[in-house]
Amino acid sequence: MKGEHASFLLAQVSARLSQMEPRNLSSTAWACAVLQQSDATLIDAIAGSSMSRMSEFGPLALANTAWAFATMSVRNHGPLLDSMAGPSMALISEFSSQELANTAWSVAKLRFGNVPLMDAIASAAISRLTEAKP
Repeated sequence: MKGEHASFLLAQVSARLSQMEPRNLSSTAWACAVLQQSDATLIDAIAGSSMSRMSEFGPLALANTAWAFATMSVRNHGPLLDSMAGPSMALISEFSSQELANTAWSVAKLRFGNVPLMDAIASAAISRLTEAKP
C-alpha cells in the first residue's frame, strides 16, 4: 500500500489497537504480512498491544502472530517472542497441526532460540504423528 489512503488506513488501525481483541491483533499482524505492509510504527504498536494481552491469546492468535512477524522478517521484537513462549507452551496441546507447523516455522525463521518452546512444539508434533491413523 502506498500513498495518502495507506497513511490514513495505518493511522486508523494504529489508533484502535489498544481496543482490539487478541484475535483482531493477530489478524492485523497477519494482514500486514500478507499485504507486505511492514510500517515500523504500526508493527511496533501491534507488538506492544499484543505483549500486554498475550495471556489472552489462544492457539490461533499465537500461531498467526508468530507467522506474521516471521513472514515480515521482524527480528527486533525479542520481547514479543519471549511473551509468546509461555502461553504457547501452556496451550501447545490445543494447537492444531497447522498452528504447530506455523509456529515451528516462525521460530526457525526468526532464529528464536527458546529451547523449551522448541521442545514443546517437537513433543506435540511427535505425539500427533504417533496418534495419526494410516
